[in-house]
Amino acid sequence: MRVSTLLLACFARQKCKKMTLEEELKNSKPIAPNARAVLNIIFTASWLDCLMSRSMRPYGLTNPQYNILRILKGSYPGGLSVLDIKSRMLDRSSNVSRLVEKLREHGLAERTPSADDRRMVVVNITEKGLELLEHIGVDIFDNQGQYPGGKMTEAELVQLGLLLDKIRE
Repeated sequence: MRVSTLLLACFARQKCKKMTLEEELKNSKPIAPNARAVLNIIFTASWLDCLMSRSMRPYGLTNPQYNILRILKGSYPGGLSVLDIKSRMLDRSSNVSRLVEKLREHGLAERTPSADDRRMVVVNITEKGLELLEHIGVDIFDNQGQYPGGKMTEAELVQLGLLLDKIRE
């Protein structure tokens, strides 16, 4: 089953009825707009993380492992150092060396000593890793309508992205 199908199934199960943040948090008092925005971002990030975790489970991957495979695919056919991978991770607190080792054990990535610096190791995605990403559907977020944000217009998605960027400024 493709990830986009799994995402839809999870989304359908979790959101049978629309609920406001206050209803989700079982809060009877109004929440100030600033606090509501922050809580909504945290709640939604957690909800999406759970959705992705469930979607990756059938493939034996965690979200950080999937993230590393996508990063490595982006640098393919070249490789990246562990430090370069870490700088591109969504969750930069991840133990990248340990995650890469798990991917290597499953034949999804390989580590080779750098030709330029013997202290550095270059990590590459393997053919098996590429095939797995192809099977999963690397661009699950590009399939309009195939994920929870698919209910938003392109203009709304652009606006949301800009607003989230503005929060991190």
